[in-house]
Amino acid sequence: MDFNMTAEQFAIQKVAREFSRREIEPVADKIDREGRLPDDLIKKCAKNEFLGMTLPKKYGGSEVGNLACVLAIEQMAYSGTGAWWLVGFNNSIPASIAHFGSETIKKKYLNSFCDGSAYASIQFTEAETGSDPAALTTTSVAQENSYLINGMKRFSTFGARPGYAVIYTKDEQGKCTAFVIQKGGKGYAAPKVVELMGGGGMEAADVYLENLRVPEANLLGEKGKGTEILLFWIATEKIEQCAASVGIAQAALDEAVKYVKTRMSKGRPVSAMQGIRWMLADMQAKLEACRWLTYKTAFSQDQNAPNWQTEAATAKLFVVPAATEVVEMSRRLHGAYGYTKEFKIERLYRAMAGFSVIATSLEINRSIVGGTMVG
Repeated sequence: MDFNMTAEQFAIQKVAREFSRREIEPVADKIDREGRLPDDLIKKCAKNEFLGMTLPKKYGGSEVGNLACVLAIEQMAYSGTGAWWLVGFNNSIPASIAHFGSETIKKKYLNSFCDGSAYASIQFTEAETGSDPAALTTTSVAQENSYLINGMKRFSTFGARPGYAVIYTKDEQGKCTAFVIQKGGKGYAAPKVVELMGGGGMEAADVYLENLRVPEANLLGEKGKGTEILLFWIATEKIEQCAASVGIAQAALDEAVKYVKTRMSKGRPVSAMQGIRWMLADMQAKLEACRWLTYKTAFSQDQNAPNWQTEAATAKLFVVPAATEVVEMSRRLHGAYGYTKEFKIERLYRAMAGFSVIATSLEINRSIVGGTMVG
């Protein structure tokens, strides 16, 4: 198997690394504290072609693929902020629209996700459900040539930002049906952005929909088959989340190495101690395993392998806990300083904490992988 990346992929990785260090790291504390990304960041991401990376060029994309997107997200997550979600959502959500949407929908919406004029959102989770489409209470009712949507959505990333969302509803037959909707305007309200433990800038909003009228043409895929679209999107999101985990873990390892080389004990740096070096070696081994499993899974998606969605669940099941261990080991190497906001590791630790429950819990992924194994 060829493990060499292409010259284009190396270039994207380098540009993303430089972008993250230049545009995100200097304001990371502010993003984390305020929980909001800079308003101009989306346009800067578009200028550097980090949005719509898997979309055809005729819709404004760059067609560089999922692995290239993963390489960019890994670098964006290095800051320990939620900036990577911007790249993740403005790739995975338009990719779902491109895969399932009509030509009318694709021509109408996809370009805006690529040029930075629209923030992409998913609206599935509700107050009483986060995994079960059958438990949705948000409804869509046909009325002439449109649908009326009523209900409430929770934790909608960028739900209060302008742009478009893929929303999942329960139709008249009680089946999950998806639509592309415009955020804002009559019938749409996002009055509250939830304050999260970490990942500042994720901007998860509560959204209220009251008689939101959506044209029939905005139906995404077939009526009653929204679950298929949801599973496609969330598998992509898992791979992107693994990439973010790798970026955060790499930052944690770098912070640990930097700290132990400068922390003195009895006249010499603690990095001279064998026990410390063994911890660093374990962290490096875990991180490399996470990185290559993530890259391999993104490659499988690019090849449209028949089981790539199961591979995504497998990757999350391994990468998130292993990357979390790396971050925790770094925090311990910092001693009591790892518990202060004075060091970056504290932000990284909080940023990593949500991945075990966001975009499906680890338990859900165990069920997916185990169920596939036994047919």
